Amino acid sequence: MAHPDEADSALTVTRETSASRDQVWAVIADGWTYSQWVVGNSRMRAVDPNWPAPGSTIHHSIGVWPLLLDDHTVVEDCEPKRQLVLLAKGRPFGKARITMRLEDTADGGCRIDMAEVPVGFPMGWIPERLALAAAVPRNRECTKRLAAIAERRPPSAVDQ
Repeated sequence: MAHPDEADSALTVTRETSASRDQVWAVIADGWTYSQWVVGNSRMRAVDPNWPAPGSTIHHSIGVWPLLLDDHTVVEDCEPKRQLVLLAKGRPFGKARITMRLEDTADGGCRIDMAEVPVGFPMGWIPERLALAAAVPRNRECTKRLAAIAERRPPSAVDQ
């Protein structure tokens, strides 16, 4: 399993939820929910039937109509119910590597860790700490949305 360095950043966003790790993973593994919990994504266009297997993609749009850009996100690595590493392509701003980790909590819930770093030009050229600091508020909201969706998902609906 790959272990991206950015996943251990001091600026990694962490959120605990009462939802189980299975419930959280079920949301992540349903690529069609991506635009519901990822800030900035406005609509889904297609989800690879193999999502979230390594190499699979989801096609989405970012922005607000009429200023929409079509982009896609690729799974770089996946350990089901534990870790997902994505490469999100956000034209014209470049790419970002997102690492999500899930761990059980003592009370039966789940801890969600989310780290994001820019890669490549142009965002990859700005100081990393500045780029990470800019991503923290966005990722706080992403993990808040992810937890809220997972908490509403009945455990019996979890099939992955």
